Formats: sequence, C-alpha cells, structure tokens
Amino acid sequence: MEFHYSQPKGFVGRNICYAVTFNGIYYGSIVGGSACRFLPGRDKFLTVKGITTRLDNIINNIFFHLEKVNNSYPCRNFAPKVISAFRNAIGQRWQEKYGDEVIAFETLVEMPRTGECYRRDGWELVGVTKGFTCKRSSGQGTDSWSGRRVWDTINLRPKNVFLRLVEGADVNMKIPHTNSPLAGKPAPRVHLNLSRFWNHGG
Repeated sequence: MEFHYSQPKGFVGRNICYAVTFNGIYYGSIVGGSACRFLPGRDKFLTVKGITTRLDNIINNIFFHLEKVNNSYPCRNFAPKVISAFRNAIGQRWQEKYGDEVIAFETLVEMPRTGECYRRDGWELVGVTKGFTCKRSSGQGTDSWSGRRVWDTINLRPKNVFLRLVEGADVNMKIPHTNSPLAGKPAPRVHLNLSRFWNHGG
C-alpha cells in the first residue's frame, strides 16, 4: 500500500482483501469495500439499466495495486485479468459474509490516470467527482458518523467514476439478504491465485 498513489492507512466499513498471486509469486493486492454514499453518475446509470440503487448491493474496488516482478508481469493484459478474476471471486464471498447479493461494482480512478484496465474489463465511465478530499480526525462530528471530518476543497483531486454490472444480476431485486451467519465478522485476507483462472500465456 505504501507505493500506491492514494497512500491508504486502512479501510473503513465492509471490506474483503485479496493478495494477487500467480504461480505462487506475489504481485500486489486488490480490495472490495463499501460503496460510496454519493457518487456522480452512478444512480443515473443504474436507473437507466432498470436497477434501484442499494449501497449494500454494490462493491467498491477501493484499492488496487500491482508491482512487476523482475520488471515484468506474468502475461499480457495482467491488470484487467486481475480485475475480472476479482469480480468473479468476491461476489459469493460478499454474500456469505454480509448477506447481500452483489448487483454492481464501482471504482474511482484519480486523474491523470485513465482507468484503461477497467475499460478493458468492460467497466463504463459514468461521471467525475469534484475532487474534494476528506480526512477523519478525533473529535465531535457534524453528522452521525464517528470522528470529525476535515474537508479540503482547495487542492482538488478529481476522480473518474467507473461502474460495471454483474452478469445475470437480478435487476428487480429490492430487498437485500441479511440472514448470513458470517455477517459482521472480520474478513480474512485471502489469495486470489490468478494461475487458476487462465493459462500462463493468456
């Protein structure tokens, strides 16, 4: 995480973390977490698709970072293939842990990065954030969330908003499932072994 441009100190809310490995070699990490409360273009995109927005049914790819090993990746288009494998793996685990069926994925990519690896996996650009950033500190907050929020509205860092629907998602689903025996328990860090998803030369 220390080499990623966002420099995260941890993740708040729901999250499932994957270590990305190929033939036993570690290449990085990818994390699915809670959807953003407000996101430009997301609700309009889902409405056009005939889907009612429910944040519990959306996974935000809140962190993704890969590092080359010996100055190379194990195959062409490695990043979009990792994203594809991530989507295929996390849906069932998310429902087992939190009790909510997944209908869509979202992510934010800070400019000037283009999000090309998401485009190659079929994600669609639906909006751009204003670029405000927020940090939490101790103290009394102004809303029901814990801690005090400190907003920076001067040094803007706009991000592109990408979405991708889950193939075969029930677009008529209105009520999430909440009877999972694993709901509320911490998610283990698991390995996303990409060599299981495609051949080395893929």
